[in-house]
Amino acid sequence: MSRRLLLRLPFDPLGLTGLIGLAVLWWAITFFQWVPTVFLPTPEVVVRAIGDNLTASRYLENFHLSKGGLLTALIYTVQNVVLALVLACALGIGVGLTSARVGIVRSLLDPVVMTLGTIPILVTAPFFLIWFGTDRLAQVVLLVLYDTTLIYLFAQRAAGNLDPTYEAAARTMGAGRRKILFDVYLKGTLPEVFGGIRIALAGAWGLEAISELLGAPDGMGKVISALASATDVPTIMATVLVLATVAVAFDAAVAGVFGYITRWQPEVAHG
Repeated sequence: MSRRLLLRLPFDPLGLTGLIGLAVLWWAITFFQWVPTVFLPTPEVVVRAIGDNLTASRYLENFHLSKGGLLTALIYTVQNVVLALVLACALGIGVGLTSARVGIVRSLLDPVVMTLGTIPILVTAPFFLIWFGTDRLAQVVLLVLYDTTLIYLFAQRAAGNLDPTYEAAARTMGAGRRKILFDVYLKGTLPEVFGGIRIALAGAWGLEAISELLGAPDGMGKVISALASATDVPTIMATVLVLATVAVAFDAAVAGVFGYITRWQPEVAHG
């Protein structure tokens, strides 16, 4: 199983080349001093800031941040993102598939979801801060709202795009309602729903950091907010780089798991 899962992990040589090219460009800009290092520190300085502040940092403690360095803040952020995604999957997939099958549910929920989808999520962030305070609940509820809206739309569209001949064939073979639900609708919509989950996860990292900037007891956003007052650009970039690395790693792992779950699909050739 582990070998198949590893084979499903997305590896794009061109994408890796692009990341290497970006790192080289960053090094060249700082080496030739095209941008003052006070605004764009060198890669060496940023990497050193990561090493100095990752697991323990007296420097970050001076800003009344946790004693565990960036790692403690990162764990707080990851917990919020994962918890919100799990709740959103349960809500979005369940309600989305139901709305695709039950017309009255779709008529009731579609206007609500469409309205929520048109409101910029960052505009609602201060309201969640006022309603729920600066505790973890404010960030989680905001992410659940964002993730659920996306996953609901993907699940509903996936069920609508499913060829009705699959259900007809299942009924012909004597499948009951539960069998049709799990073997036809749930499995048939998984690939498209998984795409929506990955999109929701990708946006959740930045949204979580921004919500923490507005007020949170911990998290990478709080670290960035504290360091911004000291204009500590190297450590801010180190924080952003750590968060970005974790986000990319999570996306690759989720893609691998989803690829393994939907391994019954024919392989798509990439050209």
